[in-house]
Amino acid sequence: MLKDKILVLGIETSCDETSVSVVKLENGSIEILSNVILSQDIHKIFGGVYPEQAFRKHQENMIIILKEALKSIDIREIDLIGVTAYPGLVGALALGVATAKTIGAILNKPVIPVNHLWGHLLVNFTNLPLEYNLQNIVGLVISGGHTNTYIIKNLIPLKIEKISSTLDDAVGESFDKIARILNLGFPGGPIIDKLASNYKSKTSRNIKPLFPVPNPENYNFSYSGLKTAVSRYIKNNPNFNLEEVCYHFQYSAIKHIINKIEKIIQDFEANFLLVGGGVAANSFLREELENLQNKYKIEILIPKPILCTDNAAMIAIAAIFLYLTYKNILQTFDIYPTEEEGNQIWYSTK
Repeated sequence: MLKDKILVLGIETSCDETSVSVVKLENGSIEILSNVILSQDIHKIFGGVYPEQAFRKHQENMIIILKEALKSIDIREIDLIGVTAYPGLVGALALGVATAKTIGAILNKPVIPVNHLWGHLLVNFTNLPLEYNLQNIVGLVISGGHTNTYIIKNLIPLKIEKISSTLDDAVGESFDKIARILNLGFPGGPIIDKLASNYKSKTSRNIKPLFPVPNPENYNFSYSGLKTAVSRYIKNNPNFNLEEVCYHFQYSAIKHIINKIEKIIQDFEANFLLVGGGVAANSFLREELENLQNKYKIEILIPKPILCTDNAAMIAIAAIFLYLTYKNILQTFDIYPTEEEGNQIWYSTK
């Protein structure tokens, strides 16, 4: 099926975003033709994602989102379908996979099971040629459910190896938990970033940190201790300054990531860093990454904010890499709640 132009339909339902996208690969370059994302506001009343409600909302909205994404595209022209098969909420994943398999059966087109986390990294190749010569690539995925680092040994054929993860809360999850303690609502990342930026603009640059920067051994991450430190501070200081607490929490949370990724850059002699996930939209993180880029003279690829959140374009793009890598496209596959389970379907493919 390899042609000069391939149209890929992407479907993403791993958590609380229902998204459908159409991506075009033509002359070795990837272009996003449509990328419709519906975020589920219902979870705000629960202070976190409610899995059963997520599934119900995906079921309610999938056809609407599908029609919108295909509004100016003939579905019969689709060559390939990519769908998030892992990791994620089981019910939500099942809805997306069932949709993709149904469309694939009707069109008689291959359906590619995609690792959602790889999608966060590979979306950085939007509008870049696939022969883009990258070597010594480090990947960082930072989201509500994951804080992982990867070594990308090769792009085509695709070869990715995870080297670290979080020992407890993911960074996005820690933002949500602190926001809940501070009664800021859900999701916590954007509002904490805004309040932290407000505080920073009013004060000098030489601010003594209120909270320690986590530093577990090796390349792994940990946020439970930082969360406890913030909770204790709030309890012992009832008249705390909200913006100040947000600033210092964000500072320690992001510095933890920067310290770890700097160590990985040094140890692996990385020339490129791919960043993805919802927390990649954080303004302080982006400032710190720019400093790393200048310090080590490496190239850092980070998506624009709309492509940091869960979206189907990243799934379609990852499907392209997987399709070009594996000659034997899987005819059947399941859904997998964890990355380790899901990756076995590719690692075992000959």
